[in-house]
Amino acid sequence: MNKTFNILTKCAAAAALIGATSSGAYAEITLIKQDPTAGDPLSRLNFTVGGSIRPQALNLSGKGDKGSYKRNGYDGGTRFRFTSDYYLFDDISWLSYYELGVDFPRVFKWDHHYQKGTTHTTRRMLYTGLKSDTWGTLTFGKQNSVYYDVVGVKTDIWDYDMLGQAPGNGINGDYDGSYMSRNMLKYKESIGNTDLYAAYLFDDNLNLNNGLHYKRHGGGSLGVDYHFSKDFTWGAAWNYTRAQMRVNNSNQEKNYNQNIVGTALSWTPDQWTFSVGGGWYQNYLQTMRKHADIHKYFADDAWGIEYFAGYTIPVQSFAVQAVEPYFMGDRLEYLNGRNYKRIDNGVGVNVKLDYGFSVQYEHVFTSSTDHQGDANLVRVVYDF
Repeated sequence: MNKTFNILTKCAAAAALIGATSSGAYAEITLIKQDPTAGDPLSRLNFTVGGSIRPQALNLSGKGDKGSYKRNGYDGGTRFRFTSDYYLFDDISWLSYYELGVDFPRVFKWDHHYQKGTTHTTRRMLYTGLKSDTWGTLTFGKQNSVYYDVVGVKTDIWDYDMLGQAPGNGINGDYDGSYMSRNMLKYKESIGNTDLYAAYLFDDNLNLNNGLHYKRHGGGSLGVDYHFSKDFTWGAAWNYTRAQMRVNNSNQEKNYNQNIVGTALSWTPDQWTFSVGGGWYQNYLQTMRKHADIHKYFADDAWGIEYFAGYTIPVQSFAVQAVEPYFMGDRLEYLNGRNYKRIDNGVGVNVKLDYGFSVQYEHVFTSSTDHQGDANLVRVVYDF
């Protein structure tokens, strides 16, 4: 436990230092403000930066994770964002976005606080494109998938989450089209209260550590987000990926048509937050056999759901802005290919502090066929 709080203290101190140098701001910081002026090309540029520093610790009951770096405290997803918007003409702008993930314990070589073999940094997202109020937005690169934008994001609002939804369970969300998809062309257009999405996935490859190779031979996505009101939204999405599993250095291969289809609701009346989402996953979840067989690598059918209910209590005193207790849960079940079921239900509290800081604690009760332990999780977040 002392090690856990030591790492949290170190990262919180780093966050405080950054907070002091950014004037206590916790929204996007505008470094260059757009103010188009004739003869001045730089005046057409709007450039902002932001980020989130997230030290955390995760402790599972039992001995399943004894000695794990997660028990000692680790980086829970620190990222830095860089956004540019360059005005071209009429209502058309050229936009670019870069999101860099940083594993601070790995950078500073804090042993037993990071997974061995991982990198110091990761390219979470990098894309560019054109934006128009009239014609919509067209972007290309590594970016959030249509499925995540429309379905996944609605229940990705607590820490120990994404255990029942597609973006957290595929072979790799960067490649299978479910999460932060690589080499993706995405289009979004808003018509009245409806946001329409479409995307095309270009070919990509993932070399696995088990002697197998996953190749994406294209794919595509469709999605719709309907806003009944400013605080009530319903979304639905479908993603198709034409995939191939191959044994390295051989001619053994198997083609799969991967489909994920899902829907989700988000409702935020007054201080309340409610969300629920679920999906159907075909040839998408891995069978997890000890001896990988490319002909039975993916389960034919599975499904999952996630849900959340929270209430924010305003405080506005003693450096505490608000306290949000919440209930959350999920369920993931294979229908064939593997005998597996997982059910999580838990409670948590998010204490929102001044200057962009917050502290979250969650306890999750888990029932699963592989006997996963219950979870205790604490996270310190600094958003700027």
